[in-house]
Amino acid sequence: MKRVIMPVDAEPERLDRQLDTLERLFDRDGVEVTVLHVYEEIDTPADEAGKTILESINENIESLQGVPETVEHAGTRLEDDGVAVSLRTTTGEPKQAILDAADDVDADAILIGNSRRTPVGKAVFGSVTQGLILEGERPVLVAN
Repeated sequence: MKRVIMPVDAEPERLDRQLDTLERLFDRDGVEVTVLHVYEEIDTPADEAGKTILESINENIESLQGVPETVEHAGTRLEDDGVAVSLRTTTGEPKQAILDAADDVDADAILIGNSRRTPVGKAVFGSVTQGLILEGERPVLVAN
């Protein structure tokens, strides 16, 4: 059984590309997928009074922002397709949070969705994708 971690954001088109790529590359009976959403912490300089407020916001960021519909949609579609799936959220810097989650589930691969870019922009991946490719120890599949 292959374990895939699939970080998703709030972009439905990107999720569709990830799900299509997953379907093309893996047998649904032979894959377990962890759908991951990362809440990026607010990291701004604060004065002494503001630090407490920022810490409180970061501690409650999931309830403040809510879980994107794409997370539930991914879980539902994968379940409907007979794929073993779990949903997970975390807070932190996206690249490191994805790498940590991949370690936690002992993922065989990370399936990331890439942003659509101009012809010149296609030569360079986004910073999270590039970081996963360069700094991670697991294969990274990029759904374009």
